[in-house]
Amino acid sequence: MRIDVAIPKTRYDSFTYESSERVHVGDLVVVPLRKQLKYGLVVKTNSARLVQGIRDVKEVVEPHFITPTLIKLYTWVADYYLSTLGDVLRLALPSKVMKKYEPVTRYVDLVEAKAPKPTYPQSQAIKKINEALTKKIFETFLLYGITGSGKTEVYLKCSEKVVQEGGRVLVLVPEISMTPLLHSRFKDRFGDEVVTIHSSLTDAERRRAWFAIKNGEYRIVIGPRSTVFVPIPDLRMIVVDEEHDHSYKEHERTPRYNARDVAVMRGKFENTAVVLGSATPQIESYHNAGLGKYKLLTLKERIDKRTLPKIDMIDLRKENTKYISPHLEKKIEEALSNNEQIILFLNRRGFAPHLFCPSCGYVAKCPYCHLPMVFHKSDTDKEAHLSCHICSHTQKVISRCPECMRGTLLYRGAGTQRIEEIVRKQLRSAAQENAILRLDRDSARKRGQAEKIFHDFEQGKASILLGTQLVTKGFDFPQVTLVGIINADVVLNLPDFRSSERTFQTLTQVAGRSGRGEKQGVVLMQTYHPEQYSILFSQLQNYPAFYAQEMELRKELEFPPFSRLMLVRLKGDDKTAVWKEAKKLAVILRRLKNVKLFGPNRSFYYKVRKKYRVFILLKLPKEFKHRRFKFLTSYKTKNCILEIDVDPLETF
Repeated sequence: MRIDVAIPKTRYDSFTYESSERVHVGDLVVVPLRKQLKYGLVVKTNSARLVQGIRDVKEVVEPHFITPTLIKLYTWVADYYLSTLGDVLRLALPSKVMKKYEPVTRYVDLVEAKAPKPTYPQSQAIKKINEALTKKIFETFLLYGITGSGKTEVYLKCSEKVVQEGGRVLVLVPEISMTPLLHSRFKDRFGDEVVTIHSSLTDAERRRAWFAIKNGEYRIVIGPRSTVFVPIPDLRMIVVDEEHDHSYKEHERTPRYNARDVAVMRGKFENTAVVLGSATPQIESYHNAGLGKYKLLTLKERIDKRTLPKIDMIDLRKENTKYISPHLEKKIEEALSNNEQIILFLNRRGFAPHLFCPSCGYVAKCPYCHLPMVFHKSDTDKEAHLSCHICSHTQKVISRCPECMRGTLLYRGAGTQRIEEIVRKQLRSAAQENAILRLDRDSARKRGQAEKIFHDFEQGKASILLGTQLVTKGFDFPQVTLVGIINADVVLNLPDFRSSERTFQTLTQVAGRSGRGEKQGVVLMQTYHPEQYSILFSQLQNYPAFYAQEMELRKELEFPPFSRLMLVRLKGDDKTAVWKEAKKLAVILRRLKNVKLFGPNRSFYYKVRKKYRVFILLKLPKEFKHRRFKFLTSYKTKNCILEIDVDPLETF
């Protein structure tokens, strides 16, 4: 029998072999590749491919290792995102795939469910989802619920039905740091039937979890984006929590997939209900609900009729301050005196964005990326350093300008480190050591540190939580009555057509952390652009109005959802070679019909890790078939690397 076999970590879809045994799609086999033996998955039987010198399969290791349905999903991902099956299997299969796995006898702890009674809107959402679960049909639900409206309880209630009927649930979360928090909610309801799998586990831990899930040892599987590829028997429901989050998109490696969209396709292939939840849905998702592709479920009220926080705008153009305005300082003092908790948000880590020389204008830049390096201060001068937030290069801080040798280097701007220092100095109540917890990528580098910070804040061990994007996620702290947004404009200034959408989502999400207890919350939003519509509508907490305004602009400019985008990037050490190859490729792409081409242009981050980056942006009709670009997966370039990003979330 002639078969096609996909091999992980290869830049090919499949290789053709002869098998003396009868094999099936999804069987795990050992095959020769060059001078080595490799594990692979059978992706096609009775292959008609004409190849000379076909070699034989060495061994059929495990029949039906992966279901044909999942093979179909992996093939779709490779085709849609213009990668290869070898690239997809690198994500889908654990490392050392057949290292001996010993099942562990687990004594399942069945807990007595202590579920709150659903509100009427929650009950209606649960009813609609349960109808699809009863019929065992594919249907995608967009659960649009304002912050604090109880979306998680809807997930839990529907999961109860699945588990009671012997099925399994996959829950995707955007960040690894969120996994333990959602895990605890599910564990309270389902006990030891819950497992999490994510990249911060060791290879051995991840492999054990992967095989345990595949063998059906758990009913609830929780994890970030790559968990969408894990084989789960009797899968009945897929939940994508915070479906708008950009973390679901793979930006760095091939295939550059979006786990939310892959989850929808998996639901289609496996006849599974898919629930996409968010208080700020992605524009394309809300549009799909309007078209009837998704069924819209709405939660318009907070639990127990709690009111949304009152959001006040602070126009920094009128304030004689740089960072903490007098009004915000006063509100922080009031909250501290009332033993209430506060969240301060600034989406910029470090102490200051850059160091510069006031004499000659020199700015300390990364030698590999040619971008300003961020100044990180520490408790001792010896530990202070400059860091590139693109390639992670670090170097010591120098005081004298290396260019003119006259000026003393000064820092400009503020990151979370500097805000923490300012708050401690300005606010007497916050001066004590444990009053402020800072959560950003620097403070949460160690494994489990982010969870510890959240836990300590939840237990009231600190009054102020200061952080970056992580503090905007769907956490529930009932004692938080004040949220201070230090600078609402940070995301707004990105050169991308989605910058307004991301600004609205970020501000609405972080504002939603306030007032989730008995007392109404307050949000103070500091901005230089109070009239900008994404900031204005986030103050009004009006997603439909923002959506309508954004759709007008998208339609006028023919951006998604009125078109589809593809970004082709070339990068290499030789700047001239990169531009030459980009121009050559642009000539070929312009020959395709119904394609609007922009570029080649230099990327916003033009040089990263010593490599120059040039991109071509393609605007395609919605019905355009990506298979027409399949030639790009084998397109040869000289002295540079070609990257393909289908449906990019960043166009710079």
